[in-house]
Amino acid sequence: MKFALVIMVIIAVAVLLGLLFVSFKMLRKVQVEEAEQAKLNPKQYRLHPKLQQEFDKKQKEQDKN
Repeated sequence: MKFALVIMVIIAVAVLLGLLFVSFKMLRKVQVEEAEQAKLNPKQYRLHPKLQQEFDKKQKEQDKN
C-alpha cells in the first residue's frame, strides 16, 4: 500500500515537472514571436493633446533657432 502511494507521488511530481517544462517552452515561443512582431511593427505612441501642443511648440522653437 505504501509502495503504491510512493509511486503515485513520484508520478504526480513527474507530471507536474513535465507540465512546467511544456509551459516554459510555450512561453518562450510566444516571447520570441512577440519580439519578432515588435521588430516588424514598432509601436506608435500618441501623446495627450496638451502634451502634444507643448511638444509642437518646442519643435517650432528649435526650428527657428
